[in-house]
Amino acid sequence: MPHPSIQLGEYLIRPVSDGDLTTNVEFVLGIDRPVAQGLAGTDDSGKIIIPVTSFLISGAGDSLVLVDAGSGTQMQPTLGRLPANLRALGVDPATITHVVLTHIHPDHANGLIDDDGAANFPNAALVVAAEEANFWMAPAAAAESPALARQRARNALNLAPYLDRLHIVKNGESLLGLTAMVTPGHTPGHTCWRLDAANQSLLAWGDIVHIAAIQIPRPDAGVFYDMDLDAARASRARILDMAARDRLLIAGAHVTAPGVGHVVRHGEGYVYEPQI
Repeated sequence: MPHPSIQLGEYLIRPVSDGDLTTNVEFVLGIDRPVAQGLAGTDDSGKIIIPVTSFLISGAGDSLVLVDAGSGTQMQPTLGRLPANLRALGVDPATITHVVLTHIHPDHANGLIDDDGAANFPNAALVVAAEEANFWMAPAAAAESPALARQRARNALNLAPYLDRLHIVKNGESLLGLTAMVTPGHTPGHTCWRLDAANQSLLAWGDIVHIAAIQIPRPDAGVFYDMDLDAARASRARILDMAARDRLLIAGAHVTAPGVGHVVRHGEGYVYEPQI
């Protein structure tokens, strides 16, 4: 079976799985648990399995761009498959020229390094929005929670091999055809990356939705992982409205694999229509 892909003008976009992540409806905030369970189709255990997908983009000259770096091997045993799945596509991770991050959470950034702390993408520049880089690279605040301090320390390890090739971009800045759209809330500098080509547009939206089965029909639902729940809700409302209005293709990290499709208005929320 051929690997799924989609062409936008000169750009070829290929979803690449890092595996599946197990979460739980208990992490959904702002709606009643029975409603969340019904939308997710889960039993009373509340267990939900969501995909973790990165996106490989070629076509901007000699560049080979990877949007998000996967989870590495330290989170769950069903994750950390990205390097092997890249090789299954015939892509050596050493040939990736740029890794573009939507944000620096474990399932998107832990895969920057291997178990020894070396770069999994040894020849890639790392591209991050200024707001996201500034937050995670700052010293820990005195009142910071232990969990956040631990995440900051892990992110320092993730970024360390790339500091001499770190490319920090401003909101609205474009690089290799991708334009940064900072959408704060899930993290302070969470970023969607927009690709426009051949009268079409694709939006790699990271964690605008984390549990798609719930948050696409109910955009008011947040998740425990949102660092600023209200800001994340506002960003989600803005992006879902824009995606439906402008008929954008969505490349969703946690949308039903392979994660490329459209969102369409449906009542007070939206439905997802896969494209590939």
